[in-house]
Amino acid sequence: MEVDLHVHSRFSSDCASDPKEIVSVARKLGLDGVAIVDHGSIEGGLLGMQYARDDFIVVPGMEVATPLGDVLGLFIHSPIESDDPERVMREIRGQGGVVVLPHPYFSKFLKYPELLGKFDAMEVCNGRHQMDTDKTVEEAMLELEKIAEEHGLTPLGGSDAHSCAEVGVATTIIPAETLEDLRAAILDGPTIVKHRGATKFRKVIFGI
Repeated sequence: MEVDLHVHSRFSSDCASDPKEIVSVARKLGLDGVAIVDHGSIEGGLLGMQYARDDFIVVPGMEVATPLGDVLGLFIHSPIESDDPERVMREIRGQGGVVVLPHPYFSKFLKYPELLGKFDAMEVCNGRHQMDTDKTVEEAMLELEKIAEEHGLTPLGGSDAHSCAEVGVATTIIPAETLEDLRAAILDGPTIVKHRGATKFRKVIFGI
């Protein structure tokens, strides 16, 4: 399946997208699922699950701010209360969740190998922050894929969409059929990360 594992909804202060609209747009793009992971809130992901279908998965999650950078908790159903990086990881895993490092170039975690190795997965392509470096998208992906491999992290792609027009810009292709399949596959790999960029759908529907 092909999924966008980093999408924001109106439950993030910097986004107005409704979870129902996110799911509708993702399905029109041909995706098989999305993870709705709002800043400091689990509500968007939980609401989004109501619009999941047999052929479309919605992963609930949350983006947690820490002094070293953000941490994504996927497959969780309760808010994460701490902002200490290691405590955040423990809280996520305590819910059976998966710990993901988003937009690594926009984070300090790359400077702390002992903490980096405690993540389960890492975004090697982020639709918004991939260019927080002077590298091309391809060069950045190759560098981050190498770092992920060195630390035993599953490489993931996510759009970091803050509008429906950004959904699907970066995705993860992974062998799974159900929500639990997807969780296990992220932990075990392998994955294929795809930078989709602009699509005909966006040009027609959104004019960009």
